Amino acid sequence: MLLAERVAFVTGAASGIGRAIAELFAREGAHVAGFDRSLESGDELIAALEAAGAAEPLYVHGDVRLPAEVEEAVAAVVGRTGRIDVVVNCAGVREIGDVYSMPTEEWDNVLATNLSGVFYCCQSTARRMRETGGGSIVNLSSVGGLIGLSHRPAYTAAKHGVVGLTKSLARDLAADGIRVNAICPGVIRTPLTEQYFEDSSFEQELAVQVPLARSGVTADVANAALYLASDMASYVSGIALTVDGGWLAEKSFVSGHAPGSPFFAAKHTAE
Repeated sequence: MLLAERVAFVTGAASGIGRAIAELFAREGAHVAGFDRSLESGDELIAALEAAGAAEPLYVHGDVRLPAEVEEAVAAVVGRTGRIDVVVNCAGVREIGDVYSMPTEEWDNVLATNLSGVFYCCQSTARRMRETGGGSIVNLSSVGGLIGLSHRPAYTAAKHGVVGLTKSLARDLAADGIRVNAICPGVIRTPLTEQYFEDSSFEQELAVQVPLARSGVTADVANAALYLASDMASYVSGIALTVDGGWLAEKSFVSGHAPGSPFFAAKHTAE
């Protein structure tokens, strides 16, 4: 088991990518503490983590936007377990809207959740990690943290900020044995993105736009988080790891990259 006896603190653990990471970490031997603002999801998450093999999993209710609640949650986990070895910052929201009409409160909410909340959790947990010999922090950014996404100004700004924060903390915390990395997912099918898939043409477009010809699933991101959290990545810090099926690797006007597509067949027959 890659995380045997380690204590993992996962924000946004009630659903989506955070839930998948929490469950995978439990299967890999971690003592998992989930942190989320969903009141009704605690019992369900605890049951899922126990089914995955977690010993005495914890669920702490709170809001990453509020530094006092983050500090209370971290203190509660350390009070129960004595330490935190791994942190994964998954809590996040997104907006889709026009820059001309975006309400100020929407901008503030996205930045507070997706960027400030990540900092608060990094700061609070790093203080404990420094006292116990180090650890690993994994921050969820996005492909929108590496390029500009249309009609998502707050989300894009915040996710760029997460990449910058990750690189800065990787430098500042290294002396205390704390590695800090980011993951930049592409289109991952989660409750947050499920509405995209209601349009049957969406997946058809992905088959053209994404070299691996599909959307991602939460397990794809969870596996990347496991690698970065574990000793397999002991010499890896300060990176922004894309998990996007190759979408950012090559952007062009050429369509039909999927094996079996007419373009692919014609291209390779000609060669």
